[in-house]
Amino acid sequence: MSLFESHFGVLPARTVVTPGRVNLLGEWVDFSGGLVLPMSLPLAVTIEASPNGTGEDIVVSAQFEGEARFGVDAPPARHWADYVRGVLQLLRAEGLIAGGYNVALSSTVPHGSGLSTSAAVSVGTLLAVLPETPAPDRVKVSIMARKVENDFIGVPCGIMDQMAVAIAPAGKVLALDTGTLDFDLIDLPDGWHVSVIHSGVSRELADGRYAERRGECLAAAEALGVDELCKGDLAAALGLPAPLNLRARHVISEDVRTRVAVEHLQSGDRAAFGAAMNEGHASIRDDFEITTPEVDALVADAVALGADGARQTGGGFGGCIVAVIDPAKVNTWWPALQARHPKARLIV
Repeated sequence: MSLFESHFGVLPARTVVTPGRVNLLGEWVDFSGGLVLPMSLPLAVTIEASPNGTGEDIVVSAQFEGEARFGVDAPPARHWADYVRGVLQLLRAEGLIAGGYNVALSSTVPHGSGLSTSAAVSVGTLLAVLPETPAPDRVKVSIMARKVENDFIGVPCGIMDQMAVAIAPAGKVLALDTGTLDFDLIDLPDGWHVSVIHSGVSRELADGRYAERRGECLAAAEALGVDELCKGDLAAALGLPAPLNLRARHVISEDVRTRVAVEHLQSGDRAAFGAAMNEGHASIRDDFEITTPEVDALVADAVALGADGARQTGGGFGGCIVAVIDPAKVNTWWPALQARHPKARLIV
């Protein structure tokens, strides 16, 4: 029996499963017009939904205790149900649905891990509530999900997470130009294993640090006279006052690094791709300053013990690292890494 049926006593009108995602390269560039390389994970959020004919949205979750009840026009409450409520309020405001909804969530994506639980919830809720015919445009769904996160939740994120969970099928890497929304789907090469490890440090993006970094990027772009920071001149960026010079150096160099890394991905050059990941981590550590000592040590040991490359993934300030490694090494590599970092846990 599903969570929805056990709680509400009826079957849901619709059930949708959306994956979490991990970003291999292209970090903190998705609101600056950069290229990103996320891929979906074998972890997912299940959304079950039905209209309830009332003036309330009622949300339950397998991961949180209690039942969330909010009026259909209630403001955000910094509550775990806000991502669902934001979607429902957006759809009501656009005349696409009416009245309250019953929604049940269950997830195998760890909360606060940087693996896009929020995007999976918002995209999944949209797909569970929007009419099935005609089939929803996945790019438009991604844009709507981003609007919820920006306007209702208050996180000024880019479009990467929503596009990744809406579009990238299993085993494919999404090469997304966030400036144009043009994208390609690239097969993860044979002989590559992608491992995601939680550092043991949870993270929260709505605490102001994400907005602070985004604001610094926008200020740097304005100072350089460009509409998107990735288009800025690196030499000119280095002349900006601190910390804008550092933020700009990361964004501009990361975009270049990611575009070159696409070639390594397509050719199957795991060592070169791993080297780009290592450079990317150094950049977000030193220039963007979003890592923690625990994450930095975990990344360094992951590489020292045999990974081709490893880096902080997601918004930073804790959460997960991602590593690329020879599949033949994984069974010895992970136990050795865990022995050095007992608080770390293997996600995939």
